[in-house]
Amino acid sequence: MKKYIIILIVTIILIASVVCTLYLIDQNRMKNNQEVLFSTWGKDYTPVIEDNEVEVEHEEPEKEEEKEPEYKDENPVKLGIYVENGDTKELVTEDYYCNWDMSNVMGLFYAVPTQEQSISNYNFDTLWKEYINKYPNPDKYRIGYNVKFTFENDEVVDMIIRNPGEAYFMFPKLWVYLYDDVNLVPGAPYYHIENMYDYTICSSFKIVGGGDTYKIKSDIELTAFCFDSDDDFDPETGKYRGNSYYTITIKRY
Repeated sequence: MKKYIIILIVTIILIASVVCTLYLIDQNRMKNNQEVLFSTWGKDYTPVIEDNEVEVEHEEPEKEEEKEPEYKDENPVKLGIYVENGDTKELVTEDYYCNWDMSNVMGLFYAVPTQEQSISNYNFDTLWKEYINKYPNPDKYRIGYNVKFTFENDEVVDMIIRNPGEAYFMFPKLWVYLYDDVNLVPGAPYYHIENMYDYTICSSFKIVGGGDTYKIKSDIELTAFCFDSDDDFDPETGKYRGNSYYTITIKRY
């Protein structure tokens, strides 16, 4: 019995020591304006939080999505599509009619940096330079084409052609050939472009009836355009978006 009394007394002393310790700690924390660990011990106490102790979460402003600079075409070149007519080249100003039979040459069209109604049909290198040199930095300009038509099944073909590789994908819808009349090698046979170089200018565009040409139900829309960089093409569609172009309509006889 005596043993249990001793254990009880020791336990009470330990509890009292713990309570006393907590009391002293809390009193000291209240004195220093800090949150208590156990209790306010009957006091009306709320720690005052100074402004510099308040952590404020600052939301970083959302970064604005970088916008591509607005495209502005400053190409001053006036372009025309011409066909040969004896000693002259004539600007195509009306619908162009031709035979669309397979293997028939539907037309050889020249892109020239002018829109004069009639121009001399002499050496094309001289002809090209005569007109392109009227513009600043003439060596930077190149020529491309866009062909558009609709098949009987309502499939729409709307294709940019700037090189022989792109022209190849017109087969067998049409046979398309590009020529560089500006950089002809003296004495060499007149032949369509097979390889592109920095100086290559696709100055003329030949269309020949292909195996599927008879399936085309619409007219053929041919556009020649002048560009000086890839910026002249829409980054999403790849279509030409400049102002230097000329369009004709090719109709079937």
